[in-house]
Amino acid sequence: MAKLTKLGALRLLGETLAAIERRREQRIARGDDTAEVDRETAQLALTAIVAFCEGHGIQSRPLVRLLGELMALTAGASPSPMLAPTATRHRRPDAPMIEGLKGRLAAIMAFRQEAGMTRQAAADWVVRHAPAKLKRNLPLASRAALDSWLVKWGGTRGATPGAGREGYLAMRAILKARQPSEQQLKDVMGVLGRMVAG
Repeated sequence: MAKLTKLGALRLLGETLAAIERRREQRIARGDDTAEVDRETAQLALTAIVAFCEGHGIQSRPLVRLLGELMALTAGASPSPMLAPTATRHRRPDAPMIEGLKGRLAAIMAFRQEAGMTRQAAADWVVRHAPAKLKRNLPLASRAALDSWLVKWGGTRGATPGAGREGYLAMRAILKARQPSEQQLKDVMGVLGRMVAG
């Protein structure tokens, strides 16, 4: 009986999180500030998860600490040391999601080259057809940026490991297997554009 109760509670939690995400999408669609909406949505989702954990005797203190930090930011407090970025001597790396998207676009550029385009023409094609939202969030303003991503993550071995290389390899495998048309490549970039926030 207790197992069924837990399953029911998990189902309810899933419904609650889905409703929270729907509300987020509605707020963004009407023009609310994306960063603020995302922070408040994360706070609501964490509150629901913490309540679930506490209701079932699951340790939730690490999440409670994170929730407290988000609440403080929402109230206008400066980020605490917990949320401050780790100090680095170089430019901070991109988030893994952003690196992965850059690697995928580099793979599309390489695929266009293999279809007979020059390196410059392949880069220009990707920049021209990438969705505006994707170009804005990566950012991708010129073929030089795209070319640098191909140098960094492309080729047989790839110079730099990480999410960019993984994104490149994943996209390369898909493109080689499916041999998409130009329109299908544009559709793929449309999907990539929907993966970024904002």
